[in-house]
Amino acid sequence: MRLVPTQEELPPGSHSLSFYGSRPEAARNMASFLKGAHRRGQKAMVLTADNKMLELYRGEVSRQVPEMIDSFRPISGPHVRPTAEGLRPLPEVMEFAAAHPEGLTMAGDTIPSLLDRRSLPNILVYEDWFDSLRPFYHRGLCPYDLTHIPIDQAPDVLARLAKAHTHAVLSTDPNPGVRFLQLFVLPHMENPPEQQLGWLAQAVDYGLVDRDRRDESIELTPRGENFARALMALPAFATAATESARNRRHAFLSRDEDPRAGQYKPD
Repeated sequence: MRLVPTQEELPPGSHSLSFYGSRPEAARNMASFLKGAHRRGQKAMVLTADNKMLELYRGEVSRQVPEMIDSFRPISGPHVRPTAEGLRPLPEVMEFAAAHPEGLTMAGDTIPSLLDRRSLPNILVYEDWFDSLRPFYHRGLCPYDLTHIPIDQAPDVLARLAKAHTHAVLSTDPNPGVRFLQLFVLPHMENPPEQQLGWLAQAVDYGLVDRDRRDESIELTPRGENFARALMALPAFATAATESARNRRHAFLSRDEDPRAGQYKPD
């Protein structure tokens, strides 16, 4: 799997991973992907079942590449369906691809919202099947929210995803947990970035991961698993704390203003 700096640069024939840690980043990533479609003169289809995400997509695309604003297809559920052979794309996706044998740009964003411990094995098998369809002229993008991947399964999941895709774009989210989890795709990249290798060396030194140099695999240690869980929770905790403080300011009088002030216990 080869690393590229932006979704815009994903080439024809690629089946690519795109990692993100927040909805705004997901929207920027999708706009960049569609900018690449416009530059190559390709038709595009992006399926989403999330109305809030669709609004973010359209806002970002209207700023970056307004010519592609009609690429979105709102759907009511997953962009894959169960069959006797496993998960498969919706019929409209297959028809759209068949109508453009010269190549098109396509993405579905519903897998991250469905990803949990029960669905994960089927999703990984689906990714393997989709990758088996190459060679093709299409540009396919699979967006993954790193905050939805079960922490204890992250090494195996990210390794499987890396092996089933041709290219990847790493998340730039500042959350240290996001950066930490992305270390597990490094052994499967042709061109890992120096900065990521530096973070990997520190993670090994601190006992957060074990690295087997024989097969270039990376595993979480118990300490690393706890560390990743704590890091991933920090942004949500900070947001909740800020909201809680704001609500308290609006809902409660100050002690000087409250006639029950004498009932307060010391902090």
